[in-house]
Amino acid sequence: MNQTVQLPSVKAHALWASTYDEMNPVLSLEERMIEPLLPALEGKHVLDVACGTGRWLSRLAVCGVRTAAGLDLCHEMLQQAWRKDALAGRLIQADATEVPVRSGSVDFTMCSFGLSHIADIHGVAGELTRIVKDGGDLIVTDFHPAAQARGWKRGFHHSGVRIEIETYPRSMGFIREAFAAEGFTTVDCLEAEFGEPEEPIFEKYGRGDLFHRVRGQMAILALHFRK
Repeated sequence: MNQTVQLPSVKAHALWASTYDEMNPVLSLEERMIEPLLPALEGKHVLDVACGTGRWLSRLAVCGVRTAAGLDLCHEMLQQAWRKDALAGRLIQADATEVPVRSGSVDFTMCSFGLSHIADIHGVAGELTRIVKDGGDLIVTDFHPAAQARGWKRGFHHSGVRIEIETYPRSMGFIREAFAAEGFTTVDCLEAEFGEPEEPIFEKYGRGDLFHRVRGQMAILALHFRK
């Protein structure tokens, strides 16, 4: 039986960084879910919070934006992002509760699979309220609370050990209330389940049986907020 170890987010992502961009069903579903939600970004100032390897930032940066930057607390994840041509000079190592960005300077920001790894949700929401312009947009994605309740955990294998990442599970209502308390209005709330586009990825890793067990169960949550 494989050993399982739970690690704090930054330590876990430091180990995951070199293989994080390998497509997996969760990332596939998220991309399929979020791309239609992205607003027109031409001429806008964009910030990717908890940008990791720059998976989303590299896409946002080529959408005719005026500026695009990403921040993450994990040095190893940012090292991977630096290798992507579009991201040179766009990356900041910083905590999401202490963003070194001028107040009211961002038109659009996103936080992909980062919120449940941060203890201080009000601190993050308050900081994002500070930096986002009035009328600006924020998209947050994470594991669906129902998936967390079923025992789903974000994790990966490293040197024969199963690494599970420490999380702070929260209900959808709690998340919405936290951001509302800091000045954001919910524009949309989307819930998604794995579908046919993800089946080949499950099959690739020899988990076709798992796909059929989890299909039809809510897997990811996406919240679109506006200040």
